[in-house]
Amino acid sequence: MSAKTVWLDYAAAGRKPKLLANLSAVAKAGDYLWTASDEMRTIECLAPEGGGYCLHAQYALDQLFPGLPGADDQLEADVEALEVANDRLWICGSHSLTRRSQSKTKSDRVDPKIRKRPSRRLLGSVGLAPGGDALAPPGTALPFKGAGSVRTVLGAHAHIAPFMQLPSKENGFDIEGLTVWRGKIFVGLRGPVVDNIAIIAAITVTSAFAIGAVVLHFVDLGGLGVRDLARWQDTILILAGPVNSADGPFRLLQWQPQRSQKIQTPDCLMRFASGVDHPEGICPLQRERAEGVIVLYDTANKDRTNGTRYRADWIELPRRRAGAGALAAPAGQRARVR
Repeated sequence: MSAKTVWLDYAAAGRKPKLLANLSAVAKAGDYLWTASDEMRTIECLAPEGGGYCLHAQYALDQLFPGLPGADDQLEADVEALEVANDRLWICGSHSLTRRSQSKTKSDRVDPKIRKRPSRRLLGSVGLAPGGDALAPPGTALPFKGAGSVRTVLGAHAHIAPFMQLPSKENGFDIEGLTVWRGKIFVGLRGPVVDNIAIIAAITVTSAFAIGAVVLHFVDLGGLGVRDLARWQDTILILAGPVNSADGPFRLLQWQPQRSQKIQTPDCLMRFASGVDHPEGICPLQRERAEGVIVLYDTANKDRTNGTRYRADWIELPRRRAGAGALAAPAGQRARVR
C-alpha cells in the first residue's frame, strides 16, 4: 500500500520548532482536524484547505484545564491521544515517568534519577462546537493525583502495579492511545508489555466524571506496545510499536474487543517500513470516497517539514467484501512511506 501526502500548515504556530517535530495525536471533528504535539502545552485545530489543512485555532491546555500541573514553568503535557466522541474532544497525556537520556545529560553514564512529570497526568474532555471547529472551555478532567487519579486507579491492578515506578521507555506505565467505544474509554498502554502482551484498559467514567469500573484487555501485538487507538467502523484500530525508542517495527491492526480475560489477537492490516519515521498518531479519514487513515510521525524525517508545514501520510485501508466480514486485502501488507 502506498502513502499519499497530506500537508498540514500550522502558520505562525509552526514556527515553534518543537511543534512540527513532535506531532503525536490527531482526531477528526466534522471537516476539521485536531492535533497535538507531545513537547507542547497546546492543541491545534486545522481547517480543510485545498487537498490539505491549515491552522484554524490554537488552544492552551491551561485555558482548557485550569490547575493542570506545570503551568508556572510551561512544562510539556506529553499529549499522546486525542478523540472526538459525544460532542466532546478528549485529551490524554502519557501519565509516564522519565529518565534523562545520555544525549541530554551529555554523559557516558545512565542518569540514576527518575522524574515524576505530573504535567503529563491529564485525561479530560472539553465541549466541541457543532461544526467541530471550536472548543467551549473549561473542560473536565480526572484528578491529577490522589485516589481517583488514573495512575492510582490503573496502578492498583496486579498486572500494572510492578511497572508504575519505571520510566516510560523502560517498560514503565505509559498511555499512548485513547478511543471511546460503546460508551467506554479505551486507554492503550505503550507499557507495560507483560510477558510480551500489551494492555488496553476499558474505563467507565461516571456522570460525576470519576473512574468507575475498569476492565483490562490483553492483546497480542507481537511483543509491541500500543502507540495509538482509533475507532473504525465497529472495531478499534491499534497502532503498535516498540516500548523503547527503537526504529521499528510498527504495525496497524484491527481489533474487535471481546468480553474475556483471555489474550486476544487482532488482525494485522499493514506493516510500516522501519526507519527514522515513527508512526505516532492515526485517525480514520475518508478521501475521494475511499476509507483510510491519516498518519502523523514523531522523530520524523526532516523532509516532512517545509517552513511551517508538515507532511502527513494518508493510507487507504483494506475494503470489506460486500456482505462479508472478511477484509478484501490480505493482512500484513507493507505501507511504502517516502
